[in-house]
Amino acid sequence: MTVFSLPYAAIAASALVLLPHHGWGFQQSTLGVLLPSQRTPSSFQQFASIAEESSTPVAAAGTTKSSSPAAAQLPPPPPPDMQAYSNGFKTAFTEISCALASPTVGSLPSDLIGTYYKCGPAMFSAGSLPPPKNSLVKPKQPPVPDGQDSTRMVLHPFEGDGAVLAITFHGDKIMGQNDEGISRNNNNNSSGENDGDDNFPRVDTVGKVTTRFRYVRTNAFTNERKKGKKLYTGMESTRSNTVPSSLVGNDLSAPPFYRHHLLPGLNKLRKNTSNTRAVYFGKRLLTLWSGGLPYKLDALALSTDGRSQLGGVIKREESSLGAKAAIDAKKNRILFFGIDEESGSSQLNIYEFNSKFQPIKDNDGVVQVKLPGLAMMYDFAVTENYAVFVQPVLKVNGMQYMLSKEPGKSISLENESSLIHIVGRAGSKNSGRMKTMPIPFDGSPDANLQFVNAYEDDDGTIIIDAIRSDGSNNSRGSSSSNTQWPWASTISAFQSMSSKKSLWRYKLHPQKGSLSKESISNDQVYFGVVNSKMSGQKHRYIYASVGTMGKDVAPPQGIAKFDLESNTQEYWFPEAYEFCGEPMYAPREGADTTEDGGYILSVLFNGKEERSELVVLKANDIITGPIARVPIGIAVPHGYHGCFAQEEANWTYEEIERRAKLADKMETRGSMWNEVKSDFSGLGLRFDDMEEYFGDLM
Repeated sequence: MTVFSLPYAAIAASALVLLPHHGWGFQQSTLGVLLPSQRTPSSFQQFASIAEESSTPVAAAGTTKSSSPAAAQLPPPPPPDMQAYSNGFKTAFTEISCALASPTVGSLPSDLIGTYYKCGPAMFSAGSLPPPKNSLVKPKQPPVPDGQDSTRMVLHPFEGDGAVLAITFHGDKIMGQNDEGISRNNNNNSSGENDGDDNFPRVDTVGKVTTRFRYVRTNAFTNERKKGKKLYTGMESTRSNTVPSSLVGNDLSAPPFYRHHLLPGLNKLRKNTSNTRAVYFGKRLLTLWSGGLPYKLDALALSTDGRSQLGGVIKREESSLGAKAAIDAKKNRILFFGIDEESGSSQLNIYEFNSKFQPIKDNDGVVQVKLPGLAMMYDFAVTENYAVFVQPVLKVNGMQYMLSKEPGKSISLENESSLIHIVGRAGSKNSGRMKTMPIPFDGSPDANLQFVNAYEDDDGTIIIDAIRSDGSNNSRGSSSSNTQWPWASTISAFQSMSSKKSLWRYKLHPQKGSLSKESISNDQVYFGVVNSKMSGQKHRYIYASVGTMGKDVAPPQGIAKFDLESNTQEYWFPEAYEFCGEPMYAPREGADTTEDGGYILSVLFNGKEERSELVVLKANDIITGPIARVPIGIAVPHGYHGCFAQEEANWTYEEIERRAKLADKMETRGSMWNEVKSDFSGLGLRFDDMEEYFGDLM
């Protein structure tokens, strides 16, 4: 392996690494300095021949090297293979009940233990998951391949039904049914079976993972699966080119600004796909979607328990919850939010739970504040004392809002300053109080922000890092082909459907009334995360997915690490036909004492061979690339957000397999084909909320 230094924009020196298992690694010494915006295709052989001629020593992570004439001639990674990327928007017709997998490259570290969850849309041809072979219930129309029946195809990937991928790392322990580790994690068993069966076989899981992939059985998914056709068309006009729309509104490469129909409550215009985020906290697994209630899943088998009102904290079944959960790592709490949207004013509801997923005692864990106008907000961040939101200003077409409530017809983003709301958390001295400030306007509104993390500095300044979408280049050519599958098979088609996204820092002081923002990096950035132990606390590192075309709009493909103290960046890019999704930080078992001492996990989609892998990188050595690559067994479509659960999610293969078999048996008998009922006895409780109320007794 040879390292070269490349000058970028003639400002800062960078290092480029040709990796032994394919891919490229970069180092860059100054945040905010751009990679070249024009990429020229180059073959792996050309790259390798240049590498062999150099004698430049390998650079250690976190260092930079001066540029050299030989290095300046070295081509960067090739541009993305867009046909390969487009293949990532194909329906997953196969689920994984429970399967063991081993690395094909490298080996899994023994101190990587826990479960990684990821959620995303995976059904683009409605009602096309085949039923189990022995199922008692058959759909009225058979599943169809994508593109065969246009009446069953969704018009935007975000409309696809959600599915969850789960990968459990077992470390280096061979665990059987009598092992102490089983009883330690026994609290997730709801099957009623005997975990202490001495005759149950042991499985060697050293250096292996247990994978599962299963659709969320939402009511909408189940209805369309029964009928074998698309039943929910409330967002069709918004997704089509028949109404004006911004790049941010129908963004392809991340959850778009237009996420749900504006008709409130339970109705056939709002299809809850539960496809945006998987959250594991307090021994509970939820999937989230803006515009509806979350769905609760069995954390081992991924079978669907039903919609959840979070133990009755959400009072009305027709209420909705945002698709973001924020963790307070210091207090070990989780926060959610929901918005009751109205054209004149909206109500923001913030819910806060302790480590046992019970509402905190202060104000029963609920804070409610009024917001001006129609508030469409999909993300937030928490600090020690505050919850922070950004509300873009919307223009509401009153007549269309009354008649149709389709977002594409009823609302439009105003090209002016967005508002930032700082709300005192329950239990803080400013609980329930809200401070609102306009964000300095620079020509593009701060809409559809993806918050990475936030914290309070010693002097009371709130610092927020976020990925900002620039929708100002709306003239980039909307085309009728944009809504037709396959999506984004060329770079021009992708750019006409995707906004520019870059990493920004916001600083504000509620008492002083000061607010500023600055760009951290102008690279095309997606899905920024931090070490979860730093959530709500001061962080040094941000990990994100990035495009290969520098500042130009390109799909998420490589992994980047931003060091905010040393102002350096590290990159790793796979092959042109491979695409990484959201990176996720996974701590080392018992030895993660530094902020970057763990691992970065990401699902890599190989669009050339149409298969997916899990890649594992060292968080303190991104530039070297994956230390392990594990085949998942199917092609997992491009997804959105996930999480990593450590201590409470260390199940054995036997536990997972047994739970998965039970879920499969229930589905074969038809149990999962019935719509989930919302009432429990006469208590006004939902059946899927029993654990939230009686979890310690069950």
